[in-house]
Amino acid sequence: MGWILGLLLRMATFIAAVIWSAAIAPALPVHEIQVEARKFAFEPAVIMVTAGEPVRLVIHARDTTHGFSIKELNFHLEIPRSSEAVTAEFTAPPPGRYEIACSEFCGRGHRHMKAVLVSVAAGPSNH
Repeated sequence: MGWILGLLLRMATFIAAVIWSAAIAPALPVHEIQVEARKFAFEPAVIMVTAGEPVRLVIHARDTTHGFSIKELNFHLEIPRSSEAVTAEFTAPPPGRYEIACSEFCGRGHRHMKAVLVSVAAGPSNH
């Protein structure tokens, strides 16, 4: 019976430590990136993020409907033509280069409408 009480005490201590460390650990700030989709480009053409950080993309299109697709990440958004932005939040993927393409036909230059998401490893100076 004493070993059960000891086990329960250790478990309670562990759970309290996890809750306490989560409560005092500073949350990573959200890296917000403004993106403009227009015929036939994304601006910026290179989106830099740090692996594991929270990211918020705020994307708008004023000329026509565009898509924002990163196939490798199974990430797809439709950006309607308007002054209203579409917002998406996600955790930056592992380090690498991820091609972004327009996934909504937007005219003759549609197939050239590309950008890249570059995710870099977190380092001592990144946070």
